[in-house]
Amino acid sequence: MNDRKPELVCPAGGLPALKAAVDNGADAVYVGFRDDTNARNFSGLNFGPEDTARGIEYAHRAGKKALLAINTYPQAHNWSVWTTAVDRAAVLGIDAVIMADPGLLRYAASHHPDLRLHLSVQASATTYKALEFYHQQFGIQRAVLPRVLSLQQLWHTIVNSPVEIEVFGYGSLCVMVEGRCALSSYITGRSPNASGGCSPAESVRWEETALGRESRLNGVLIDRHGLNEAAGYPTLCKGRYYTDAQPY
Repeated sequence: MNDRKPELVCPAGGLPALKAAVDNGADAVYVGFRDDTNARNFSGLNFGPEDTARGIEYAHRAGKKALLAINTYPQAHNWSVWTTAVDRAAVLGIDAVIMADPGLLRYAASHHPDLRLHLSVQASATTYKALEFYHQQFGIQRAVLPRVLSLQQLWHTIVNSPVEIEVFGYGSLCVMVEGRCALSSYITGRSPNASGGCSPAESVRWEETALGRESRLNGVLIDRHGLNEAAGYPTLCKGRYYTDAQPY
């Protein structure tokens, strides 16, 4: 067994969150740009150019690392948006970039060979053989494993992996293959894969009806809650549905 203390990596949706994570013991923080290149592209969150530079400086001054997630998948018509994000990351002096798209990994490896690459959970790499491929092809130095793996599967991958392994200490499970969710795009036209917008807030509505509080996404009924029942944020994968009059 390796007795080395694990590294604590915390997400930061803005500069105050980054400072709080650094001040309270995080060894590293990861952030995203305020655009479609990260899978948590929500209104009011994420970093512009100035905030990113200030966040990196704050982390480095405390002896901590700053990572950047560019973990969505570019499309043919907007490829340059993602490559520009990689270029910005290299100029800013980020400690590592977390990515999933093979084409973007190739771009980063060839244009910025000194840029440390981490494989995002969005890549859905679930075996050490997959990690060997990404390591050989793109030079990744760390991989974030999906949360759907069992402890036995995690251990088998870790002991055989050619790269560092990062696992989630906290995070919601995904009903689809992790990192490849496209459900939101069918209702709202936006999905975490390509725009970072799962069930975007502008599409969410709650309505009080005689049957209870209804959660709707772009007009589609996702869930219905009874009196005093907690109503979570309506996402398609966590809704409650009926099939042949049976709850699903």
